[in-house]
Amino acid sequence: MGQVRERIRHHLEVLVEDIGARPPGSPANRRATDHVHASLTAAGKTVTALPFTTLWWEPGGGWLEVHGARVAVEPNPYSPPADVLGPAVVVGQRSELEALERDAGAVLVLTDELAREQLLPACFPFLSLPEHERIRAALQRLAPAAIVVVSDRCEPVLEDPDLGIPSTTIPSAIGRSLTTGEVLHLAVSGAVHPGAGVNLSTRLAGTERRLVLSAHIDSKATTPGAFDNAGSVATVLALTELGHLDDLPIEVVLFNGEDHVDSCGEVAWLDATDLDEITGVVNVDGVGLAGQGLSLATLACPDELAAELAAWVDRHPGWVTAAPWYESDHAIFAMRGIPAVAITTQDVHALLGGLAHTPADTLDVLDLAVLERLAADLPVLLALTAARWC
Repeated sequence: MGQVRERIRHHLEVLVEDIGARPPGSPANRRATDHVHASLTAAGKTVTALPFTTLWWEPGGGWLEVHGARVAVEPNPYSPPADVLGPAVVVGQRSELEALERDAGAVLVLTDELAREQLLPACFPFLSLPEHERIRAALQRLAPAAIVVVSDRCEPVLEDPDLGIPSTTIPSAIGRSLTTGEVLHLAVSGAVHPGAGVNLSTRLAGTERRLVLSAHIDSKATTPGAFDNAGSVATVLALTELGHLDDLPIEVVLFNGEDHVDSCGEVAWLDATDLDEITGVVNVDGVGLAGQGLSLATLACPDELAAELAAWVDRHPGWVTAAPWYESDHAIFAMRGIPAVAITTQDVHALLGGLAHTPADTLDVLDLAVLERLAADLPVLLALTAARWC
């Protein structure tokens, strides 16, 4: 596996260190897809580039003046730039928010229920929650001068290119003392740009009915994205270019938008694909974390195959079975009844805080030995699932 290890290392260095943050539509994202395209083409693979358009966010900085003291803040993704001075209106419940009268000069401070979870943006194509729609409608009706979210969540509560209101998030240690009527001064910067990108795919073994092997190549604009998700891309890319998957009825798909608010690449791929030809998907997302094993979850799978995969996991050190989870590209298949296998890091959801989508997600968090183990085991897993599904 020495050659595989070196190719994984090479792709990681290019994606994480040379390129870094690669949100869909950005020039950095195009450099990443150009690298993958060139690597596969050099290996003799026929590559399909499926284009899409989207908006991408270029992060800026900012500050908030609270109680006469200025503290550094980060703008929420897609916040327009602004320099706003206005009275705070502190609100914690949706019913209170909906009862407010419009005050265009106010700085709305969201706490408690309104800051508990990420608000799904209007442009997210796969799920819509009525309570989120009501909150979003109330914010747009009120059209405050700015929004300050008081939350200790790792993910921003507001990440919506259609909201159009300057906003930031501050920790509860600062925000819990804010009161309605006190004057807040918020300045944030950043920019939203139109852009274009591509999904990349290559079919192996030349069959129409096929298994999809997927990983997402994009990252948030705030992270170099080693764990999420360059480790997966580097492993899948190394196996593909070195011919380790050539005898399997597989389409390798490198999606471009799993970490993007409008899932731009996934939508483009679904629109262009006859899903009746897809027998199942094996999706790899968030692998290679040092000190952690690998996990496998099955979704919408026949009981017999799920049991066979669980038995395979039991026989292989470094693997565990996991409960179904829906936060990645396998979900778009499972929700359509297409069998899906999700591969990630053991206990991944307990480990994400402070790592995924942050500047801390660098090559230092990865262990090449874990990625090598995945590279050794993945062809066997794919052969097992392909034998059942294709």
